[in-house]
Amino acid sequence: MGMTAFPEWVQSQKLVSELAERLGSTLNEPSARAILALKLDGLSPERRQELAAKANEGMLSKEEFAEYETYAQVRGFLAILQSKARLYLKPSGKA
Repeated sequence: MGMTAFPEWVQSQKLVSELAERLGSTLNEPSARAILALKLDGLSPERRQELAAKANEGMLSKEEFAEYETYAQVRGFLAILQSKARLYLKPSGKA
């Protein structure tokens, strides 16, 4: 069960990226610092590794795929926002 079997995944990733871009354009110094301080709690490293291995083998159930996809989307969303926050703080030497 590869990601290519889920065209809705591509659309949802696009929406997540667009939302992160929009939010990134509204940053101020306190919000940028708050975003950089965020840590993603969720799947344990062992569970992530287990799901990744199953994904690579094409062996994820629908439920596992949903779990893995949700984590990946949230992680990607946070990564984009944190990148925007670092860029916001860097030019002014605030970082």
